[in-house]
Amino acid sequence: MTIHGIFFDFGFVIGYPRVPLDRRYFYLDWDGIERILHDPVLAPHLRPGVHSATLEAFFDQELYRVFVGHEQTDGIDPRSNDLLLNKLHLIFDCPITQRVVDRLLIHIDTMKYFSIDPRAGPIVTECKRKNLYLAVVSNMLLPGALLQNKLHAAGLLACFDTVVISSNVGYLKPRPEIFQCAIQHSGLDPGDILFVGDTYHQDIIGAKRVGLKTVWLNTRHESPEIAAEHQPDYEIATLSELLDVSNRLGA
Repeated sequence: MTIHGIFFDFGFVIGYPRVPLDRRYFYLDWDGIERILHDPVLAPHLRPGVHSATLEAFFDQELYRVFVGHEQTDGIDPRSNDLLLNKLHLIFDCPITQRVVDRLLIHIDTMKYFSIDPRAGPIVTECKRKNLYLAVVSNMLLPGALLQNKLHAAGLLACFDTVVISSNVGYLKPRPEIFQCAIQHSGLDPGDILFVGDTYHQDIIGAKRVGLKTVWLNTRHESPEIAAEHQPDYEIATLSELLDVSNRLGA
């Protein structure tokens, strides 16, 4: 068997929180909400009576809880950009345009809490040198452009042939549709692709269901017992081991 593509999850595979982080901050920057009150573009358009508690309640009820509810039940991503375009009138009294949404995202962008693993750059670059098709496939509450900006700032975005984010395609891992979107972009047979992920249920089970070969980078230290029935094709302890796996597969 020879592989022709590698798909990567982002969180805990390519990027990691810089400090121990409350899981809610994986979704959006709750501390940045306060800055909206002082933003010279946004603040003048806040509705009367809107304050810190109002804003936090808005993001909690209209964005975070909506996303988490789908994440835990049906795997349908509510597409945060559309949610914001349709709901921001509750806190602003101006026309809600994409420009307003983009300005707001500056303050709640959770990517500021993540750093790219120093090992990821050389590994991704080497995989690209081998002419492998590379993709990122990741669940994310906020619009995928924020993750693309993070990869661009690290000099890695150009290495990836496609970046598939749940908030853009409307499906969360482990739903097959998000994986199939990346497969369709690649034009490859699923059996010729490795998927590298850190969560067993979302990444490994989801990828195996659509026929991808799987590499479990178990950085979250999930119990190996959960994989007893459906074993990943490979299990590695650090991303550096991925090159050994790909070499064994003729990449």
